[in-house]
Amino acid sequence: MANSVVSSIITSAEHGAEHGTSGIEWVVGAGALAILVFALMVLVWFAGGREHS
Repeated sequence: MANSVVSSIITSAEHGAEHGTSGIEWVVGAGALAILVFALMVLVWFAGGREHS
């Protein structure tokens, strides 16, 4: 799955480059999304076995 996401990002950046945009917006957006998803995964992992208060 991660390989298809990276491929999609690269394809989108190439498409943007053909139409006059640099594609850096996609890189920044993908990086921010990756950080947020990683933080969510860590939060779920950390709180996985805890009971509700």
